[in-house]
Amino acid sequence: MIEPEKPKKGWGWLQWGVVLVIILLGLGLCQHLYKYTSHMAESTMASNNCRQITMALKIWASENNGVFPDASLLPTATSNQAFRKLIQEDIIQDERIFGSKFSPFVPDGDIGTAPDFLKALQAGENHWMLIGGLRMDSLAHCPLIMENSLNAAWPPSWKKGKQSKAVRGRAWYGRSANKGHIIVGCLDNSVSFVQLMERGDELVLPASILNPPGEQALPPLRILDIEEKK
Repeated sequence: MIEPEKPKKGWGWLQWGVVLVIILLGLGLCQHLYKYTSHMAESTMASNNCRQITMALKIWASENNGVFPDASLLPTATSNQAFRKLIQEDIIQDERIFGSKFSPFVPDGDIGTAPDFLKALQAGENHWMLIGGLRMDSLAHCPLIMENSLNAAWPPSWKKGKQSKAVRGRAWYGRSANKGHIIVGCLDNSVSFVQLMERGDELVLPASILNPPGEQALPPLRILDIEEKK
């Protein structure tokens, strides 16, 4: 006599639990990859903006006895005022390159009318800081512009734990949760992602910028502050 086949057992809570865990891990990995690739794309766009601004400053200097726009301004001038000179001289036509993703400082694209273009780079419309007092023949590895720091003091510092947040002094994501990097454009035309170092509750420039091997250490530099909305 042939015995009837025993009904197959369905999956229990353990098997479904394993499947659920695998799905959640996969979703988490996809979300992380999307966030990482999006972040890299945005930081690449910001580095391109940095390169354009650096090139525009070098053009200005080549036409003005080797000095940069701040040389024609008062010592209390801001980066906004210095960069506005580039628009007034028709070296840059679109102020939006002075913005950056995840920044609270966003240009609206309205630069006003010639010759003063007073609406260009108003308060809250410039993400980048200019190093003041430099010349074309200053130290080649010296930073010329960098992303805004917590204040205009030297050496500058940035917020820890605020990577890619729309706050002043934020950094891009780094290799760990607390570290980050910023974009720096130098006098030698190089644009690089600089990995910041931890110092207490802040992030600061590494020795590779302040005192690079085989190069002269940077002297104390003057940073032209950005203008924030009141």
